[in-house]
Amino acid sequence: MLSKILEAADWSSPPEDMEFQCSYQDLMESIAKDSASLREAWAIQGAYSSSDIKKAIRLYIRTPGIVNVMLNYKICVEHGLPLHPSVYYELKEARKYKIDHGLPAVENANRLYKESILLARKALDMGGEFPARGVEFLRKLPRELKNFIYTGIRDTYTWRGSEPTLLLRLAEMLRREYGPELILAAAHGAIMPALLLAEFLDTPLYFIRFSMFKRHDEEPIISFSDKAWLSDFSSKRVILYDEDVAGGRTLELFSRRISPLFGQTKTACSIRHAGSSIRPDYTGLTWWG
Repeated sequence: MLSKILEAADWSSPPEDMEFQCSYQDLMESIAKDSASLREAWAIQGAYSSSDIKKAIRLYIRTPGIVNVMLNYKICVEHGLPLHPSVYYELKEARKYKIDHGLPAVENANRLYKESILLARKALDMGGEFPARGVEFLRKLPRELKNFIYTGIRDTYTWRGSEPTLLLRLAEMLRREYGPELILAAAHGAIMPALLLAEFLDTPLYFIRFSMFKRHDEEPIISFSDKAWLSDFSSKRVILYDEDVAGGRTLELFSRRISPLFGQTKTACSIRHAGSSIRPDYTGLTWWG
């Protein structure tokens, strides 16, 4: 349903709504409100207005924040970084802080992170379960997490690489030629399109943070808990995904570091720039601009 509404959006330029800042609790409540409103509009009218399209865009843009905040929280807890509602600490700062958050906190952070991915997918499938599940999820969170601030960034190529028709074309190609049993995506940029791609394929989804340019990560941030979860897919067909391959360095290093965990991997992207140094196995669109 959501992907159909989003076909009416302008995918050449990211909307102003892509740049925003709000608390995690407000983010969840906004997504629940827009989801319920869109379902009601369809039930009553059987069609969507221009205001409904705006709500659908906002829902699509904000849903990645559900996962983004939980991934950052998990990394902070696992690597001994401070928990601050508005300060984003770099991984290299862990050597300075060395905070022991304790094993129960690490286990809880990993549990919440995995739940957040499933919850975000519920927001996009618009099956009606998200509002109640969102309330229950917020109830489980440590108090300080509800006030964590999520900041959305207006990024042209993330937006273009998240176009539903492009992702549907990529999904059909993957289903026909490979049949992936897991999508493993590079966060944070790929969160938005990967959520919808996984829905199109009805495939398990997981994210590993690897942000070379925005967060200056030198390699994918993969923990023992990540490896433990991913070990269930060691003999499965896995897609390593990034939304935008410009120079190609991110996906190349991501694949080099992650591929040894699995017996069979292929790479995929939404958009590959024609001058990129690598050619992913599957590409939704080659960009010549």
